[in-house]
Amino acid sequence: MTFVPNIYSTVLILSGIITLLLCINIFRKYEIVVRWFGFMVLSIAVWALSYGFELASTNLEEMLFWINFEYLGVAFMPACWFFFIVKFTGKDEWITKRNLSLVLVIPLTTLFLVWTNEFHHLHYKSVSVDSSGPFPLLNIERGPWYFFYTLYFYGMLLWGIVLLINKFRKADKVFKKQNLTILISTFIPWIANLFYFFGIRPLGHIDVTPFAFIGTVLMLSIGLLRFRLLDIIPIARERVLESMQEGLLVADNKDRIIDLNREIRRLLSISEPDLIGKELRYILPSQPELYEMIKNRVGGLIQIEVTKNDLPVYLEVNLSPLHEEKNIYSGIIILFRDITPRVTADLQIRTQANQLLALNKLKDRLFSIISHDLRSPLLNLFDIIKMIDDGLITPEEFNILLPQLSKSVGYTSGLLENLLFWSKSQLQGEVIKPVEIRVREMSENIIHLFERSITEKQIILQNNVEPDCTVYADQDMIQLVLRNLISNAVKFSNRGGKVNVSSFNDGRFTRLCIEDDGVGISANDLGKIFDIETFTTRGTDNEQGTGLGLLLCKDFVEKNNGRIWVESELSEGSKFFVELPATGKNIIVKEQMQAELQAILP
Repeated sequence: MTFVPNIYSTVLILSGIITLLLCINIFRKYEIVVRWFGFMVLSIAVWALSYGFELASTNLEEMLFWINFEYLGVAFMPACWFFFIVKFTGKDEWITKRNLSLVLVIPLTTLFLVWTNEFHHLHYKSVSVDSSGPFPLLNIERGPWYFFYTLYFYGMLLWGIVLLINKFRKADKVFKKQNLTILISTFIPWIANLFYFFGIRPLGHIDVTPFAFIGTVLMLSIGLLRFRLLDIIPIARERVLESMQEGLLVADNKDRIIDLNREIRRLLSISEPDLIGKELRYILPSQPELYEMIKNRVGGLIQIEVTKNDLPVYLEVNLSPLHEEKNIYSGIIILFRDITPRVTADLQIRTQANQLLALNKLKDRLFSIISHDLRSPLLNLFDIIKMIDDGLITPEEFNILLPQLSKSVGYTSGLLENLLFWSKSQLQGEVIKPVEIRVREMSENIIHLFERSITEKQIILQNNVEPDCTVYADQDMIQLVLRNLISNAVKFSNRGGKVNVSSFNDGRFTRLCIEDDGVGISANDLGKIFDIETFTTRGTDNEQGTGLGLLLCKDFVEKNNGRIWVESELSEGSKFFVELPATGKNIIVKEQMQAELQAILP
């Protein structure tokens, strides 16, 4: 073979060699998506090298020989381009054996027709050498298959461009430059080939299409190797980010959002569709501490609390500032992780630990009561009975002791009842059976229990509870609460004092008030009156007490969706308030909220 190199053939051959080396590098380093790009580069390299040797050839036989090699690239280049774009845009399901066969049947047919053209002239009607220029060039007359293949060539390019444009419209801004680079580089050889096809040929018979493709490949390859253009294709980025369990925000050096994923919208309850370009403060208005860290370019972890569906959500936020060369700040990556289950579990553990501590203190308190307050009156009663049995106490002396013995037995009975109620609530797992209670009737029955003490101390006790007053609670528990509070009011009232039991209903809750004008409670003792380690005080008539009653009152009221508090001043009397749901309907909403909360707890 005789070769006479010229400027055009030399450029094509050198460019083809460089393109071939790039192709080898692509196949060695990159995965299947970029390998389709590599197949396209290989096709263009074969096209360029073969066309370069064709331009350096001096006779028709040599030119036709290199055309046969040339079509190894020309025939398959559109298919490789199309499958590269299909993979790049994430339409992997399109690449099947059937579709591969359909797309490749025309390139294979074209290659066969080019190699056998001298027998049928379907691709080229005629071929000749034009020697009128500075170097010989092949002059061709197109056959019918040439036009058919040209339609296929443009169809594959156009289909790929449509897919790319569609992807470009939907792409996040962070990937639009990537898509735009590929899109623009595609139009260059397409326009060049259109000029050649319609006879606009500034270089005569020379086809500038491979030159344009070489430029496109070099531009994309530089982007691939230098700027990692295809390291993360948009569909891969989309799948990775949208499958993340953490919420992601990416901001530039001006704190403007440039990327985010679906999870961050869920965590922060963001409904606005387009947040790209908005400032971070736009979606973090209630987190000044977090925004201050972003503003100061500080990395690290911080825990924040947000509200979602009226429930607290705890988020762990990881801030990672980004810096370019010379420590120039370029942006920040912020990851949000939902740690609500962990925080809730920690709160539950702390709550349970506090409850166990409280139970241990209560246990110690109960042992103290049993060993001292319960044991002492029983021993006294046993001693008196033994003295009567031994004849050491006369009937007259017994009658004198009888009132005091009666008080002691009454105290012991009340103490035992409190202890039994508490033990029952603990052993049965605090089973609460709420019913609608008529408070007037219950309070009347309780007041009758203290008639003797009321008479002895000449106390005026008024029951001003409304006749139709009701509460929705456990009957046994509320009976114990009222009995303890009325007992205390009588116990700490002076002779001739007044005790008033009243009620107030606002439609949703019933508020009961047990008021006395007795000794009152000091400010120092007022804050610890419902504590486990509470104090004991004897009544105005030396009545005994344990402090256990008020503790049970608080426990039982709160377990029935209520609250209890006291207002008192020393020597001015006391007011004990108990607030409970008036009917069962008033706690439905609360129970629903508790059920929803339990549903999200681990």
